[in-house]
Amino acid sequence: MAEKMKKDAAELPGTSREAEEQQLAYVIDIAQEHLVQARKAIREANEDLADLMEVYDAKDKEGLTLWNNATARLKEYKQNMVRLEKARKKPYFGRIDFLAKEKQQKEAYYIGRVGISGDDAQPLVLDWRAPIASVYYENGLGPCSYTVLSEGTHTIDLERKRTYEIENDRLKDYFDSDVVANDELLTKYLAKSKKNVLGEIIATIQKEQNLLIRRSPRTNLIVQGVAGSGKTTVAMHRISYILYNYKEDFRPEDFYIIGSNKILLNYITGVLPELDVYGIRQMTMEELFIRLLYEEWNGKIYRVHPVSQEAWQEQKGSTAWFEKLEAYCQAYENQEIPQEAIVMEKTGVRLMRPAMIREYLRDNPLLSMESKILMLNKMLYARYENVITGKVISFTEKERKILDKKYSTYFGNGKWNGSVRTFYQDFLRAQQQEGIPIEIPDTSFDVYDLAAMAYIYKRIKETDPVREASHVVIDEAQDFGMMVYRCLHYCMRGCTYTVMGDTSQNIHFGQGLNDWEELRRLILRGTYDAFGLLRKSYRNTVEISEFATEILRHGDFPIYPVEPIIRHGKQVKVQASADTVAMKDAAANQIQEWQKNGYETIAVICRDETEAKEVSDLLQDTPNLMSYTPERSQFGEGIMVLPVVYTKGLEFDAVLLWNPTKEQYPQDNGHIKLLYVATTRALHELTVLYQDTLTDIIVTEAPKEKHMQEFQTESLQKAKEYAKPVHTQKEIEQQRREEGDRERQARSYLGPKKIQVKKEQKIAGTETTVKIPKPFEVHQALIPKNRNQLKKTPEKKTKSSAIDGLVNPSPYTYGTFPPESHLQVKGHSRGKFFCKMGEKDKAVSGDRQCSRTSSADTDHTVDDPCQLCKGRYRHDPGYELESTGRYRSNMERKRVAFRGAASDRSYPDPGAKNQWCGAVFKQRRQETACGKSFGTPIASGQSDLELFCLG
Repeated sequence: MAEKMKKDAAELPGTSREAEEQQLAYVIDIAQEHLVQARKAIREANEDLADLMEVYDAKDKEGLTLWNNATARLKEYKQNMVRLEKARKKPYFGRIDFLAKEKQQKEAYYIGRVGISGDDAQPLVLDWRAPIASVYYENGLGPCSYTVLSEGTHTIDLERKRTYEIENDRLKDYFDSDVVANDELLTKYLAKSKKNVLGEIIATIQKEQNLLIRRSPRTNLIVQGVAGSGKTTVAMHRISYILYNYKEDFRPEDFYIIGSNKILLNYITGVLPELDVYGIRQMTMEELFIRLLYEEWNGKIYRVHPVSQEAWQEQKGSTAWFEKLEAYCQAYENQEIPQEAIVMEKTGVRLMRPAMIREYLRDNPLLSMESKILMLNKMLYARYENVITGKVISFTEKERKILDKKYSTYFGNGKWNGSVRTFYQDFLRAQQQEGIPIEIPDTSFDVYDLAAMAYIYKRIKETDPVREASHVVIDEAQDFGMMVYRCLHYCMRGCTYTVMGDTSQNIHFGQGLNDWEELRRLILRGTYDAFGLLRKSYRNTVEISEFATEILRHGDFPIYPVEPIIRHGKQVKVQASADTVAMKDAAANQIQEWQKNGYETIAVICRDETEAKEVSDLLQDTPNLMSYTPERSQFGEGIMVLPVVYTKGLEFDAVLLWNPTKEQYPQDNGHIKLLYVATTRALHELTVLYQDTLTDIIVTEAPKEKHMQEFQTESLQKAKEYAKPVHTQKEIEQQRREEGDRERQARSYLGPKKIQVKKEQKIAGTETTVKIPKPFEVHQALIPKNRNQLKKTPEKKTKSSAIDGLVNPSPYTYGTFPPESHLQVKGHSRGKFFCKMGEKDKAVSGDRQCSRTSSADTDHTVDDPCQLCKGRYRHDPGYELESTGRYRSNMERKRVAFRGAASDRSYPDPGAKNQWCGAVFKQRRQETACGKSFGTPIASGQSDLELFCLG
């Protein structure tokens, strides 16, 4: 074993700087070769497309098919080239060396943004999303484990974890550490500009972030993350991880990303391709509910407006408001669906009871009203058809048509003639009548109006459900009230959620979420659903973080604890100006200074959209200033002028906070959170420019003795779901024995019974002997004397003492076939229908015959009637035998001669005239089904009868 480990160590990449530089050069050469091949493949694909255009006409079906295939192939090549370019730029950022305990073999793997394979298809670099890469992010040196979905859990002994700094194909430095990125390296990454930081995120994913990223997509997850903790980044990496590891279960179109504004979504759109993710649908919450309205939304007439900050608006975002809407829809359903007894004309038959209707409505709460109507119509029509086909009372054809139409659409035709918009307006009028001051929208709606209408559509109108998504990722989730989540949970049932947010950044005052308790009770209902907490802030310097925390301490609301990364920078600059012109000059000078320092992303944050438009016009001569189009702006290099609400989820190298006066930011909880959001957008520098009176939230200090109330919660632990338990070989063998015992018990009625060896019998290895009877003797002894004995007392089987403990207690010798009469299939009905209808000629049509047969050898007379049919039916001895001695097939129909005069037929029951017992008589032996001999064959007289052999 020691020699094998030495050999493995010799084959591993070296650990010295020289060896690492050689390995880097080798991997770069391989990556460059792959990139050249990818570019060649793209050129060839483009040439194929050009050839297709020359050879085929645009309407040629074959040419169109080839064109589509070539286009898809070219798209795949381009995406692959993007991956290879990333691999070529920086092949890897980490390495793990470990001892695989199962193989007792040492292994080493490099970890990068994408996987790289050598010429022999062996992996040189592992993709960061691979299962074993979790060891790099989560574990320290020593024993640890990782889980592969299709294989289970593997245990290893981690011996080295190394992080690399690679720039311009050169190894700058490397670190051996217990953590992914130590404080020195992490601080170095965070000190870079925003553009460069994005490229280093994968290399610096922390343990608590990795636990969230690798959580199963089949579970719900809520994440509370402080400002700068990387919530949006974690959500995007989570999608990339799921698509890589769950390819068979999830496709890009199975995901929805929901953001609070278009700028955030545009930022996400630009980052996802860097994570090898394409084709994810992204939308705002308003757009999602518009999508769920389907044909009810007319984009030419209706429009969307932001949520009003009026006091009466607060109740529209609450759970209580949803419950009012839910009760209103239920009352409407009770009014529209008749629930009285339904009695059919002429017959007086009650087709449906009121309790039956109410029970169906109660047991199907997730169906829409129209779906319930359609199903009740089907149930009613089926009962109506049963009554009609009974023919107790006949109906004319005209009556039948009228009744068919009536009962097929008794509850409704399944097509709701109402309007969702009108229905919602009626609901709001009903609330006004109850004294609730609320405005009724006409053609412009906010997110809560759209949520309510989407719920109404799903609850009342929908008849053909559409599967929208399998997993929904919601960023900045604290901006939406519970009304949104209750409607979303009802409309998109069956999907799972990843919800990211920070209650301290709820800028919608009383309408959003100030804690997660209600939402946790709504969606975290599964065993493995989880709530995660991200405490560390990686965005701000210590100086900016302290400034923002002081703002937050003015509030009277509980917060989640913040743990900033120790990274120092410049103090926050607060500068007064005499007038607007002075503010403009100060802003232009500050922006110019930041640009000289290499800051690429700069934001000027204003209070609202009106002020942002004015400031954008004021600074229009500033170089690299983007035009003010918040709904279409793309996050990138340059200067952006934005209102606070559009900066959610974004971060900039430097931020200039424009004129936070006492009027703009009064000292209340809502404006405290708004100002906290604005100040926490800066990575490196923050400047506050104002004129007149600065807001008290910044000017005054919170009492030092004041302590903010903090939410108490535990950190998320590594998920143990789907991990296969580890068992010893002895436990595995015992488990197999138990499973075998359960299987044998389940099929014991089919197989032989277990051999019970008595003490006096011979056991292997002993001298004890026992006489084993011949098979013929055994099976003859097991045959009952009377068939009724099996029928009446099946549990009491006659056994010979000589056969106790034998394997097979069957009355038939191995290889023999039981009589056909013993192989009749038992019916499933509880009734004992022994007699079957036998159709003969017209003279005796409708006669009944007994269908049971037997081969027992006892006698009976007229005074001692047949025990099978109790003497009720006539016995026919006239079955003709084939030359083989067998009875005719029970599927054969033929006239046979009855031997004997009609007067000689026995009638044990005088009232059973023209009814024949189907007991079968063998020629000469005259055996009946009940085992009684009926007498000798009659030689005189014949009559032709058409008979069935029912044996």
